[in-house]
Amino acid sequence: MIDEVARDRALNRYGIPLCLHVPIAAVDEEAITTYVGDIVRPLTQGQTRRAFLVETREQPAIDPCYPISDKPSSVIFHTRQQVWVHHAYNSYRSAYRRAFPGTDISGLVLSHAMNRRVAALKGFNFIRLTPTLRRANSSSAFSENWGVALHSDTHQMAANKRNGAFIQYADLTELMLMMDMPLGGGVMAAVNEGQRLIRPRANEG
Repeated sequence: MIDEVARDRALNRYGIPLCLHVPIAAVDEEAITTYVGDIVRPLTQGQTRRAFLVETREQPAIDPCYPISDKPSSVIFHTRQQVWVHHAYNSYRSAYRRAFPGTDISGLVLSHAMNRRVAALKGFNFIRLTPTLRRANSSSAFSENWGVALHSDTHQMAANKRNGAFIQYADLTELMLMMDMPLGGGVMAAVNEGQRLIRPRANEG
């Protein structure tokens, strides 16, 4: 199933082509199983369901007309097995290790694909985790702080509640962070590079 509200926002507000629609946040477990994939097993101990291993439904390959398809790191977008955690859950590194015990994540930051505070303000309880280089994760602080300020606004919070989306697809800066592309302090120069990557080759020049 497709969350039409989320898809429309990604296409028309973020300018993200369909083949790059990557779910990164969901309002609840039902939204994950409806729009993202199957919950294979919980990754938390006891009765608390705050982290999950999710197996996504197969997605079409990234259209080769977009230069981003040339980037080896873009493979992370549609990885079939993913870890999703509640925005208030703090033992997410342990949960990730339980999901992928054979994966070496030493030296990597486990990044919430959407800032945790932003997710909470927008009404999304669960967020996808991705391993990220520390320099890329640190570079996203400027855009994340801007997002927190925006979504803390009373009018914006009301608009978030009205929009009706059950999931959210990544915007350009979130896609770039997942690919370990540093955003930089001013964001715009890096975002311009990101825009080039999602512009069809036929339209270049």
